[in-house]
Amino acid sequence: MKRYLSIRSDNNVFMKVLLLPGLSMLFALHLSGQSVFPAPAKGFTSWKPAATWEDALLTGNGTMGAMVMGEPHEETVILSHAALYLPQERSDKQIDQASRLPEIRRLLMEGRYADAASIPAQLRKDQGYTDERDPFIPAFDLRILQGSSNITAYQRSVNYETGEAIVDWKEDAGTFRRKIFVSRADSLVVISIKGSGKINCRLQLEHRPVLWDQWGMVNAHVSKMESAAVSGQLLRFTAAFRIKNPGSVQGYHGIARVFAPNGNTRADDNGIVVKDADEVVVLLRILPDSGSSREVGSPAEGPVNLLQAFSCNYDSLLARHNTIHAALFNKVSLTLGSDPAYDRLHAEESLLQPGAAYNTGRIQRAFDAGRYNIICASGYNPPNLQGIWSGTWAAPWSSGMTHDGNLATAVSMNLPCNTPSLLLPFFAYHERLLNDYRKGAMALFGCRGIHIPGHTTSTGTDTDFGPKWCLTLWTAGAGWVADYFWQYYQYTIDKNFLRDRAYPFMKEAALFYEDFLYPGPDGRLIFNPSYSPENDPLNTGSQAVINATMDIMVARQLLSNCIRAAKILGTDAAKVKLWSSMLNRLPAYQTDDEGMLREWTWKGLQENPPHRHSSQLYALYDETAPEFRTDTVLRSAAKKVIAQKMKFRNGDGGGEMAFGLVQLGASAAHLGDGATAARLVDWLASLYWSRGMGSFHNVRGLFNTDISGGLPYLVSQMLVYSSEGEIQVLPALPAEWKTGKVSGLLLRGNITMPVLQWSGDTVYISLVSPISQQVRLLFPFPVTGEHVKAGSSSMDVKLVAGKTFTATFKRNQQK
Repeated sequence: MKRYLSIRSDNNVFMKVLLLPGLSMLFALHLSGQSVFPAPAKGFTSWKPAATWEDALLTGNGTMGAMVMGEPHEETVILSHAALYLPQERSDKQIDQASRLPEIRRLLMEGRYADAASIPAQLRKDQGYTDERDPFIPAFDLRILQGSSNITAYQRSVNYETGEAIVDWKEDAGTFRRKIFVSRADSLVVISIKGSGKINCRLQLEHRPVLWDQWGMVNAHVSKMESAAVSGQLLRFTAAFRIKNPGSVQGYHGIARVFAPNGNTRADDNGIVVKDADEVVVLLRILPDSGSSREVGSPAEGPVNLLQAFSCNYDSLLARHNTIHAALFNKVSLTLGSDPAYDRLHAEESLLQPGAAYNTGRIQRAFDAGRYNIICASGYNPPNLQGIWSGTWAAPWSSGMTHDGNLATAVSMNLPCNTPSLLLPFFAYHERLLNDYRKGAMALFGCRGIHIPGHTTSTGTDTDFGPKWCLTLWTAGAGWVADYFWQYYQYTIDKNFLRDRAYPFMKEAALFYEDFLYPGPDGRLIFNPSYSPENDPLNTGSQAVINATMDIMVARQLLSNCIRAAKILGTDAAKVKLWSSMLNRLPAYQTDDEGMLREWTWKGLQENPPHRHSSQLYALYDETAPEFRTDTVLRSAAKKVIAQKMKFRNGDGGGEMAFGLVQLGASAAHLGDGATAARLVDWLASLYWSRGMGSFHNVRGLFNTDISGGLPYLVSQMLVYSSEGEIQVLPALPAEWKTGKVSGLLLRGNITMPVLQWSGDTVYISLVSPISQQVRLLFPFPVTGEHVKAGSSSMDVKLVAGKTFTATFKRNQQK
């Protein structure tokens, strides 16, 4: 029999909502035209609970994550931990691709591209190599059941400044609020339940539901998942893994302590029942087990006692957390003069508003949401494909670290958006895997140095050997990662970091090229094999190629930066000479008959522009390569690539793989094309977000963190671009952004821009540097202002250590 519940909104209109047996109430309609609950100053609100985990509210501290569904009476909080990758069988070896490298190279030189690409796949089969990536899994669910009555108002929200996920509702029994955050200060998930009356509820830890087609995988790899109420105040969850690889997690514990001031608690089966409490506070921690201290399943007295040391005062715990979290989030702020009406819209409404009227509001909201997500997901590791969250046992691509674009996009905001500390987990992750990278370089290519696979999770070993996606032939990963080490130095001017961490990593990446590259008949070095991520020439049917433009760009960038670093550190004169020689012998970039930059510089390979990646634009992703700043032919050639890619993206309505839009947008911005960059930002801000303001990989679907970092990065590059000794002000400002203000951006040279503000023809900037240095300000239009030569578009500024430089400029309208 169908059951319905009558719900009264604030304007006394009654609606019927269908209730299905065994399920929580479905909020199918907006209950109120105007919320009776406060909205966060920075954050968003939503009018109904999440129907799926992808739409859940997000919070995290970089190590633990929580996804809050938002059901008033039957709440589910999905918990995760950054270390929880489910161990798979591991051989601790690499396939011996190096022994077949001469054959692979010969086949490629003969134009037998598909035959060359098939060799690694055949080697995998012949050598019995079955290693797969350890997949990222959820930890468990916290279920909170509260008595139900007629609901008259509802709102869920996230406060970006505090990191709280909040659920508010009003019902016949009173008004209630449930708040959750994950503390950076104390490494705890903290939950508060309060209301206008006494709190009665049941709490229980449960394993994440397993779908029918997932049980085979789960049973093969998980030996135990048990929950228990240890006492009336303590819940415990235990999981143990069957495969115990050295250095891998072997299982985990979940410990939750329940406080109920002036109420009663009792253990009830596997849960805790709370009766007549003034408030319920839950402190929860997830503890991965490496097997070094105790076996999973043994008494967890240590963790229990550890939770007892913490206060049960929610506000004091939140205050401790906010000294760290709020400082990170408030580093940067953006306003684009959006309609205040947009700021009052719930997430569901904001994502559906048509037309350009609300574009700037959408961009502001996505800019804040993306930064918040990356902050919450950065700590133990860098963000994986799903950040730090998962509601499924079968995450796409194992929710690992994907190095041919995804992870680089996710972390791209950290330097310009003034959170360089969030890049440290990225560096630490790669440094932990250096031995695997060295083994891979030797086993696959017979080279010294390091090779970074296209995808990794718990190890740095290659697992992708398909004849189509022949990622063991991709060699640009280490150079791309090395560039972030170099950029960290550029932004922070931390010479100790350059000497101790960046330069050693860069040198190992360069060492690979010293062995891998070899001269052709014309004396130019050859990249063979080569790979331009996930695209293939129209006439070969294979992604295996020679001399992919991206590979050349990465090597040129890496060798150039190694030379710069060595000179700063005053070391390795012989290496500088070698690297300079290699630079002079790299293949030249090429254009096709239409003047478009070629994706592959090898003879006979036909261009294939309609593709989601834009790898041939790599030199424009971050710090623009010098040749693309000065060579008008190359700049024009790159613009033609962008035009072709935009035709493809327009036809696809934005299309799949949103991080490709970021790469395309950054390239356009670095070429001064604000109109194209704006079009891409509009897509990114409106088509790729959940109702919980998590980001998606595809239009309206596939939970993925890439553009959470990528969109703020792209916006920052449109507003200001910095290189050594130069600052480009508003280099790609769209005509639609008529007024705006960004505060707190970090520039190369460790220069902070406290304010960049523009309105009409007036631009105001302020700059501050911890060291005295001289920079040149560049504008895309002539300006007038103090100390500016009439009709000039540049100005030299001497920054004095610790003193703020301010200036106001006006656009010169004279032709």
